[in-house]
Amino acid sequence: CNPITVKEETSEETQKIDLGELRRQADIAYENDDLTTSEKNYEILIKEMPEDPTHWFRLANIYVRTSRPQAAVSLYREAVIRDPKYTKAWYNLSIIQLKQTAYSLSEMLLYTDVNDPLYEKAKKMFDDITSIIKE
Repeated sequence: CNPITVKEETSEETQKIDLGELRRQADIAYENDDLTTSEKNYEILIKEMPEDPTHWFRLANIYVRTSRPQAAVSLYREAVIRDPKYTKAWYNLSIIQLKQTAYSLSEMLLYTDVNDPLYEKAKKMFDDITSIIKE
């Protein structure tokens, strides 16, 4: 009778399987708007697989949806560092920055006298940015 040999998986193989399953779970949670689960899983994936721009991008999207625009900007930047041709990340980064600029301009307009020479420039810029964001 020949003994049966069982191939032991190395920790690297186990890690790959676990990370693949974690990514699958993160993607499913993300697609189902389970932001808490997907956020936790993408954070782990970023630590373990920092070279993948998709993890950075998706976590940035989660941060946008949960009202953390500054953190989202940082993560979109990380995504485009890893893949400078990642157009969705560039686009989302630009939209967030435009929204931040529009917010700053709206605040400025609240506190700026209408006779101030910068008031009209700021108002025009605010209107232009707002129309772009709505497109």
